[in-house]
Order: sequence, then structure tokens, then C-alpha cells
Amino acid sequence: MAVIHPRIHWGAREVDWTWVPETTDEITGVARRMAAEAMGVLGFVFFAGAAIIVNSKVSEGGLGLLGMAAATGVAYALMVYMFHPVSGGHLNPAVTLGELAARRMPPSIAALYIAAQAGGAVLGALLLEVVFRDFVGDASGAAALTFADKMTGWTGALFEGILTFVLVVAYIRAFVVGRGGNIALGALTLGLIVGAAFLVAFPLTGAALNLSRVFGTALVANEWTDFGWYALGTLGGAVAGFVYEYVFQSPDESHEVHDSPGREAPAEA
Repeated sequence: MAVIHPRIHWGAREVDWTWVPETTDEITGVARRMAAEAMGVLGFVFFAGAAIIVNSKVSEGGLGLLGMAAATGVAYALMVYMFHPVSGGHLNPAVTLGELAARRMPPSIAALYIAAQAGGAVLGALLLEVVFRDFVGDASGAAALTFADKMTGWTGALFEGILTFVLVVAYIRAFVVGRGGNIALGALTLGLIVGAAFLVAFPLTGAALNLSRVFGTALVANEWTDFGWYALGTLGGAVAGFVYEYVFQSPDESHEVHDSPGREAPAEA
């Protein structure tokens, strides 16, 4: 069994501060989760970025806003559905921060998740460069997200934060509180939220809702415009986890056991 050092009290719940694996199987299990997060974000960054590039550089607007929104939402839903059984399908630093704020995962594991998501995003941006090199000289730059000229930083961050809040609350409701539910339905719900957010926010903020996606294209293209504002908007995920924990959650839900990665569930009496 993995060793947890130490357990701290956070509100009414004990939280694992860090998690130390003791066996090769436990290390392998965490590595599988990290790989799943990286692969899921890679796939999402590639498909979402490809939709933007195809619309702007290949088909000359052929996809349109609706087509790009559909491609982005479907890609997110599919990646969550594919990788949820392995890692929980966070695929988003905001979701991971929401889980952390809701005291449902150790900070050490959350840090590993976010690092894996960032790595996957960079690989996704590099893959865009390879696939679309004959169509555009800077594919990751073409797929990079920025705020509209009339959108101020604070307003854009607030807009991104609100949309991210909705996404994270939906994730917590579908997959954390409602564990054992329908994974396909939960993934579809998240995909619909991402698609709807794209329709209303892409012309204004790019509809990121995912800092890892912004980070991947920004790093490869060396284009950091508005990155700080996107990072601020990501805090909406942490707020969502905190608010759900203390406002939306019912008393019965607050007593559910949610085990940390690698921790064995307590035996039933």
C-alpha cells in the first residue's frame, strides 16, 4: 500500500498532502494516469487546433463557427470518454484545480496531472506543425488563442473564468459526486459545454477553457499574448471546486469516500 505523508485536516475532511508509492505497481499506476492525461490533452489540442487551421488556412472559412465548435466539442468529449477510466479524464488544469480545491486529491498528484497536461499540449502543438507544414508556416501560431481587440484583459479573464466554472462544476457533478454513473453521458455533457462555449466565446476570447491548450501553442509558437489572462481565468476551476464543496453539495454527498490514487479503499464493516 502506498504511504501517505502526512494527512492534514481541511474543513471537515482529511486530505492527503502527498503520496509516496512503495511498490512498482503503484508507480506504474501513477505513470499510466500521467500518460492518459498527456495523451488526452494531446488529442484535444491537435483536433481543436486543426479545426481552426482548416477553417482559416485550408478551406477559407468552410467550417465556419458552428463547424469549429462541433469539432472542438466532439474532440473533448471523445478524449474524456477514452481516458476517463484510466486517469479520471481531467485533461484540463482547471478540472484538476477544482478537484484539489474540493479536497479530493493530494496536491502532489494534482501537480503531476498538470505537468502531464502541459506536456501533452506541447506535443499536440508540435503535431500540428508536422501535419500542416505544407499549408501554413506557423501552424501552432495559427491555432494559438488570443483575446479580441475590443476585449480587455480583465473582462476576458472573467468571461473565461465563468465558462471554466461551468465546465468544472459539470465535471464534478458527472464524475466525482456521481461516480459509477454513465461515462459516455458525462463525456457528452462536457463536450456540449465546450462546444456551446466555443460558439459564444471564440470570437471574443478564443474559448480556451483550458490553460494547457493555450500553453502548448504558446510555447511552440512563442506567442504569449494574453497568456496571463487565460491563467487567471483558469482559477474559475478552483473556485468551482470550492463552491461545489461548500454550497452545492448535499450532506449525503459530503460523506462519500473518494480515495486518492494508489490508496486502497477501506474495507467495509
